Amino acid sequence: MVALMSTQLSGRRRIVAILCGGFLGTISRYLLSIAIQHWLGNNWPYDILLINITGACLLAFVTTLADATLLIGPTRRLFINVGFLGAYTTFSSLALGDVLLFNKGQWLLAIFYLLASMLGGILAVFLGDGLGRQCIKFVRHVPTRKHVQAPLSTTFYKMTKEEHMDLQDDILSK
Repeated sequence: MVALMSTQLSGRRRIVAILCGGFLGTISRYLLSIAIQHWLGNNWPYDILLINITGACLLAFVTTLADATLLIGPTRRLFINVGFLGAYTTFSSLALGDVLLFNKGQWLLAIFYLLASMLGGILAVFLGDGLGRQCIKFVRHVPTRKHVQAPLSTTFYKMTKEEHMDLQDDILSK
């Protein structure tokens, strides 16, 4: 996939997609973290746990859709997966939250947090992948009327991988 992206996208375009996604992911993470701490408190890293688990679910969902070529071309994939979700989730925050709990002497909470993060992340990936697969099945089985020209969205979803056309990438690359 990386070789395919490098032939389709300019280096500048890849960097801009990642930068824009990263900016939005960072801001989203910050605002969501504040909201979660306001609702649940900041004596335990609820915010990091919830953000990382939702990020894992979204990453699996987007990757499943992108692999099936459903509206997620190379630019969007870089923007969402590498930029947005790369900034939205972070292993270093998970590690810091765990170390802070250990330093406070909260060994059981630290171990629970680490296990919840790992198992929750794995379950979230399975959930995101399953949701992506269900979305693909649903979109591919949308009935079209014989007498009416099918809209772009339904004909687009029936394209094969070789015929896939990412409108954003094709328009912007000209």
